[in-house]
Amino acid sequence: MVEVDRIMVKELHVPVELMMEHAGLNLARLAIRLSGVKPIEYLVVAGSGNNGGGGLAAARRLQNWNLSVEVWLPKGEDALRSIPMEQLNRAKEAGVTIYEGEPKASKGPEVCILDAYVGYGYSRRNDSVTSEVFSYLAEHSNVISLDAPSGLDVTTGVSENGLSPRATLTLAFPKIGLLRALEKTSDALYVADIGVPSSIYKDRLGIAWSSPFDLVSLSKLDRAFAEDAIQQVEISYVEAEGVHFWDIK
Repeated sequence: MVEVDRIMVKELHVPVELMMEHAGLNLARLAIRLSGVKPIEYLVVAGSGNNGGGGLAAARRLQNWNLSVEVWLPKGEDALRSIPMEQLNRAKEAGVTIYEGEPKASKGPEVCILDAYVGYGYSRRNDSVTSEVFSYLAEHSNVISLDAPSGLDVTTGVSENGLSPRATLTLAFPKIGLLRALEKTSDALYVADIGVPSSIYKDRLGIAWSSPFDLVSLSKLDRAFAEDAIQQVEISYVEAEGVHFWDIK
């Protein structure tokens, strides 16, 4: 996956920020899908790297959809790298509530925690902040992890903290360590489309990868216009100065 990222950025000129936006959008959508009709508060635990940036992008999306969301930055704002810092600023402008320090659960009817602390780049580390975050995440059952559960080695499948989230949304491709970890748990694994062409896996890495992504969201949108939405708007045909168009109010 390190090589996939390199090809995307250096050869295809797809910026990390764009892939991060795709990751955040997919995470926000999955969180809503798994929440069902229950009243939910979303709590994003964001690390200082790109995984945290994806979590911040997801928080902004949830805020834009008028849902209750807050972000916790265990290592504080000053620790954020440049691109995640841009995501933080966007989240602030969108009205997302930001806290620094060890995360604390909200007092809402139910909380869905989005684990965006560290992704596939995790390596064993000894610092008190990370230990506190790992303990916090392990105490909650309704956790959705971005790319990989924080603390998991995505090659070996060994977890430093034993975190077993409700679901993991991995990015672009299922990492072998995730598959190994799933053999021991009943967690759900989802794969998000962040714009990586399937040809990269086949032609450059020699991996047969049949992309699972489809156009379901577009077909749903089409049906919405055909069935429900069109009944809620006033549509009239207008002709003015030789220009023909539909006027939708």
